[in-house]
Amino acid sequence: MHDLSLYVLEMIENSLRAGAGKVAVRVWIEAPRDELSIVVEDDGPGLDVSVEQATDPFYTTKVGKRTGLGLPLFREAAEAAGGHLTLHRSRDLGGVAIDAVMALSNVDRPPLGDVVQTVAVMAATSPEVSLSLEVCAGADTCLATGAELAADGPVARRCAALLAGADSGPARVDPRPILTTDPIQTTEPVQTVDDTLDDNKQQRSVG
Repeated sequence: MHDLSLYVLEMIENSLRAGAGKVAVRVWIEAPRDELSIVVEDDGPGLDVSVEQATDPFYTTKVGKRTGLGLPLFREAAEAAGGHLTLHRSRDLGGVAIDAVMALSNVDRPPLGDVVQTVAVMAATSPEVSLSLEVCAGADTCLATGAELAADGPVARRCAALLAGADSGPARVDPRPILTTDPIQTTEPVQTVDDTLDDNKQQRSVG
């Protein structure tokens, strides 16, 4: 099972390959609604294919590759955790926005992994790109640039603490029904201790 941070990594890489100069990662943890949302959006040229084609595992824009499994597997992970994945134009940045929503407590939801380190590494290896991470957990929020995350300062630690709460909260719930079997029924009477004593008395009186 992939950590969700690995899907985030693949989505950022896709944005960079498309020529994006700005990539924003947003993670919302809504415990009261039992919902986890991950959005990766950019200021790139947008999609020139349909959503169905973009999420087809046999479609890829990468030179030398015959399959593109990042988006299809991310969508599969979201759907397995009781959610969905959508692609649309980013309202804020104008490029592509990938929005994955899943049930926070679902037993099949992958762990978040180290999202902070993922964004930090991408920021360090692509300094020409503006990367940011926003984390919202209830009333608590954290917004940091890739450089701030790479510095591993107070902002990075705050973001990491908020993200850790998603995987250390209440136990996950398995939505699948629990199959039970009825106890084995028997038609033979159960002999009690008193019955045994009565039988012994009758045998002694007959003799």
